[in-house]
Amino acid sequence: MATVGNYRVLKQIGEGGFGRIFQAEHLYLSEKACIKQNINASRADVDLLRYEAKLLWKLNEYHSIPSIKDFFETDRNSAVMILSYIDGKTLEEIVANKGPIHPEDVCWITERLLGALLYSHANGVIHSDVKPENVFVEPQKHDIKLIDFGIASYKPKRDSKPVGYTPKYAAPELIQGKPPIPESDIYGVGIVMLRALGGDTFKKSFRDDTPKPIVEFCQSLLRYDPNQRPSWERENPLEKISDVRYEVFGRRHASDIVKLMKGGDGKT
Repeated sequence: MATVGNYRVLKQIGEGGFGRIFQAEHLYLSEKACIKQNINASRADVDLLRYEAKLLWKLNEYHSIPSIKDFFETDRNSAVMILSYIDGKTLEEIVANKGPIHPEDVCWITERLLGALLYSHANGVIHSDVKPENVFVEPQKHDIKLIDFGIASYKPKRDSKPVGYTPKYAAPELIQGKPPIPESDIYGVGIVMLRALGGDTFKKSFRDDTPKPIVEFCQSLLRYDPNQRPSWERENPLEKISDVRYEVFGRRHASDIVKLMKGGDGKT
């Protein structure tokens, strides 16, 4: 098997438009990791991968975002980023193969995703490509991982343009070429939630058996006008989804990131 630095490459586990993901094992520690390598051999793609690595380095302390272990160039036109191992499947894979996810599970997945975004936004990073393919679900850990920060924006300004987006999932303001804002990612959460519930992401319609409070919450995330969507300053979506979960299922989960922001111990 091929080796990259101190890692033995085991198998390819994913591929996007920009990079391939491999499962790997540390040669001396026997611990698993993920390796991301640019597909196209070019200096520009090396720079893009370095950009993503630098952003993840700034977000290296939150459990629902992959931790970066290392970054290095294998030659002038190729580089690799070593990431913490993700033990799960993408939300898109789960729904495509097994059908809709139970609404209560969708609620905790949404809570974890919102927590990752609150942490990212607090550190100046707008993901800009929140979609079902970029959310890994780790059921054994009761957690998710938000991946692929390659087209994220760092501290965008009023005249900033989106680095990129996926057209069929992107918030309207990104498609219009306006600056990425936190509410753009909130829209993405609505898309992820709708897909997880088995709804139609094109028509923005829900299955008939979806509990009404969950439908109403998800619809609020998908409002066309970003000023009408929930935000961290008004109608905090993390607190709202906890209320919705309690209303529908009689159980509440206080997100650790909300506790941290309020000065709590951050334990779940």
